[in-house]
Amino acid sequence: MTDITINTCHKLRDVSPLLYGIFFEDINYAGDGGLYGELIANRSFEYYDRDGETDKSKMCWETIGNGNLSVSKRFPLSQAHSHYGRLSGEAGDGIRNLGFCGEGLAVREGEVFLFSCSARNASPMKLTVRLADSRGTCFGQKTFSLVRTGRGWTKYRLTFTADGCCNQVFPEILLETPGAVDLDLLSLFPQDTFLGRKNGMRRDLAQMLQALSPKFMRFPGGCIVEGRSFENMYCWKDTIGDLTQRPTNWNRWQMEEYQINGQVSLDYFQSYGLGFYEYFQFCEDIGASPVPVINAGMTCQWHEGLLADMNALDKWIQDALDLIEFANGPADSTWGGRRAAMGHPEPFRLKYIGIGNEQWGEVYFERYEAFQKVLSEKHPEIRLITSAGWTAEGEEFDLAYRWMNANKDKAYAVDEHFYKSPRWFLENIHRYDSYDRSLPKVFAGEYAAHTHENTGERVCNWEAALCEAAFLTGLEHNADHVVMSCYAPLFGRTGHQQWQPDLIWFDNHSAYGTPSYYVQKLFANHVGDVLVETRISEDGETLSGLAKIAGKSLQVSSTLSENGLRLYVKLVNLADTPKEVRLCPDQPISHCTFHEIAAGLEAVNSHETPENVSPRVSEPLPRDGSLLLTCEPYSVNVLELDL
Repeated sequence: MTDITINTCHKLRDVSPLLYGIFFEDINYAGDGGLYGELIANRSFEYYDRDGETDKSKMCWETIGNGNLSVSKRFPLSQAHSHYGRLSGEAGDGIRNLGFCGEGLAVREGEVFLFSCSARNASPMKLTVRLADSRGTCFGQKTFSLVRTGRGWTKYRLTFTADGCCNQVFPEILLETPGAVDLDLLSLFPQDTFLGRKNGMRRDLAQMLQALSPKFMRFPGGCIVEGRSFENMYCWKDTIGDLTQRPTNWNRWQMEEYQINGQVSLDYFQSYGLGFYEYFQFCEDIGASPVPVINAGMTCQWHEGLLADMNALDKWIQDALDLIEFANGPADSTWGGRRAAMGHPEPFRLKYIGIGNEQWGEVYFERYEAFQKVLSEKHPEIRLITSAGWTAEGEEFDLAYRWMNANKDKAYAVDEHFYKSPRWFLENIHRYDSYDRSLPKVFAGEYAAHTHENTGERVCNWEAALCEAAFLTGLEHNADHVVMSCYAPLFGRTGHQQWQPDLIWFDNHSAYGTPSYYVQKLFANHVGDVLVETRISEDGETLSGLAKIAGKSLQVSSTLSENGLRLYVKLVNLADTPKEVRLCPDQPISHCTFHEIAAGLEAVNSHETPENVSPRVSEPLPRDGSLLLTCEPYSVNVLELDL
């Protein structure tokens, strides 16, 4: 029997209210083709070859019948949308969109879709938009009339309803009358987006994020912020305003070097339909504080490592100032007015900004200081986050901490990243116990337990999640200094990922959380405001396996709500045998809810078995002021105790 005594009157330290959050990066088709609800790929014929050698403007499109599709730039829809498609042919000819990754989309009977496009035609004509499978079976359609427009463009919007179920259909545009028509910004959304937002998020994926109760969301990256060239850098200003004003950018994860098991990602682009306005709005919708990361005038140091000249850094700094005004400025300010015009006159209450992603070295810190000097002077209310580099130890990491020792007041927090083996997480449970509290606080901004050196062989199994859970108890013990944490990456599109493991996997019609997802969900939804004293009596225990690495079988964290009425106790059993536990808080327990996840170390979830590793919930009865329970081998156990 293991006795755990909890002294709720002995409060050790505060727990950061932002401790558990999420990190979104457009990797693994997480944006276009993932969280962003748009179902048509290359909707504006703007895909392009980054080397200028191959025409990709018709990528993801194919013709139907004898239809002809050409792409032109004469009299375009807008400067940002300089290409458009011209469809010509006889009645019944048309074009078909293959969807993201060539997989089309899934439909369910009764599902309502919103179609829109901009069209230009010399004479009145009719078009049909429909959803059909590879054999031509139709699952919903709508015919609409086009007015004669001459050189101008006309926007058309319509809805139609699916009349069957299929996991792979393709959007088609068919001519009902012979002729030619120019088409641009062809768009198809499910009406049932998250919270019914126009230009919104895929509902099931957004709901999975909401269920994590994230206290913040870091976005849009990640390496996506850095880019592979100055042109490829992420510029937030390109992502706001009307969709016709948002240019297309190639996604830096489409490079052949990121292929897993021969996968190709040459159709991976950013339409910027999911942009900074949508990110801010989504944060507001799920109750998360926005934490944008901005470019520091540097491309990815792992690759080209291009640096903006220090004398020319004003452009990037001004972008940061304008971002703060866009998020927080009054509706009558320049950038606050842009926000208001998009439908949000009230500020987004931005409080945190990351300067650069995973950058390191003197070249980074001299640029960071240039940003910090201006931002801290003009916006002292904004808390700045600096970078500790790409790893959790080594020369670059040590340099970051030397810089912080000399510049303690120039950052609110430092962003540490660690993609390590499960063993590392067990060996580092106490990593932050001895951190200098006078230095900037810690943001564990990207982490995951990797089961293999080879990306393609990594799996998010229960061993990885269990070791992450043990590590998280260490974060809770130090949550006065480790103020934010988030797993990475967030999403992976099944069969089309550039990185794994990932927290949530999805395809056209389903999604599931990995074992790590359920650990994150349990921990984030069951954490108090203050850490309280916990004593464990485990005399005479023989350690083996994971427990031996960690130094003891049970990793425990106890946190208390601010009003002192609810106690959260987390017990991670790293032993390969059950642990009989007697829980003895210093106050009577009126009610207990017990959440338990237990599985074999190799256990995983999948589309076929999405809850193979997931919590079981029970309500054990306390007796004589204590609670007796069994922690199964290799288990994560979370208790909610009403006192």
